[in-house]
Amino acid sequence: MIQYTFFPTDNLLSEYLFSYGTIEIAAGTTSALLSPPNGLTGFLIRVKEDENAEIVAIDFEGNSIAHQPNYVIGQTTFPITGHCTGQVTFLVVFFQPLGMYQLFGCNMESLTNKSVCLLDFLGKEKATLLIGQIKNTDNRNEQTNILNNFFLSQKPILDECSHLKKAIELIHLSQGNITILSIETTLNINRRSMERHFKSKVGVSPKAYAQVYRFKCALNFLQANPGTTWASLTYNNGFFDQSHMIRYFKEYLNVSPNNLVTLDMEFINYLLKH
Repeated sequence: MIQYTFFPTDNLLSEYLFSYGTIEIAAGTTSALLSPPNGLTGFLIRVKEDENAEIVAIDFEGNSIAHQPNYVIGQTTFPITGHCTGQVTFLVVFFQPLGMYQLFGCNMESLTNKSVCLLDFLGKEKATLLIGQIKNTDNRNEQTNILNNFFLSQKPILDECSHLKKAIELIHLSQGNITILSIETTLNINRRSMERHFKSKVGVSPKAYAQVYRFKCALNFLQANPGTTWASLTYNNGFFDQSHMIRYFKEYLNVSPNNLVTLDMEFINYLLKH
């Protein structure tokens, strides 16, 4: 069984970070893992584990992903699947879509559908210090303060990303139901330029991000309206028809809507709320 929480960051970090959280797999259990695309990126720091713990996570091609003890993960366009055996607790940092780029100036496309060791991403000295401080306490408030102080000490890059912020805002306001042409026209920006910057600073194209966000809104709608019909879910979330909606479920969750009962939807809903 997977247990999870999320807790707020410092208000001064809201432009860059969505929230902090914990993901805990209880001792003596084996839990299936399925993490759908959610439009965000993250740090995952393994703060506790027993000696027999095993985590297996694979991508759509069967390659191992997120196999480092502490890692950075970029945007994903497919569900990460696998399992976890034994007690493991992760402390998670959920970044805003542009947050990782703004704080660290990295090429986000190089992280898409990949995980990178946190020591390689931050540098061994900086990462080792951060991980050591976090593991040195079990107190939530102290861990939050450590993370806040770390991110507040970063010097954001000078790029304000104003056009991308406006494009993301349009996608969010429309719940993902917006064409790239509409964004291009509304903001009076060049499509190729927007797509290039979206990939390098968010990690995916604006179209791919809008599709993930639409699916995210659909799952949140389903959670808020558990008795809804598939027709209502289709209509209220901008899908052309039910077959169009079903394709999204199969692409992002590996199952049709009728088979959601086979998944740990509480954990999936936790990830998609962020």
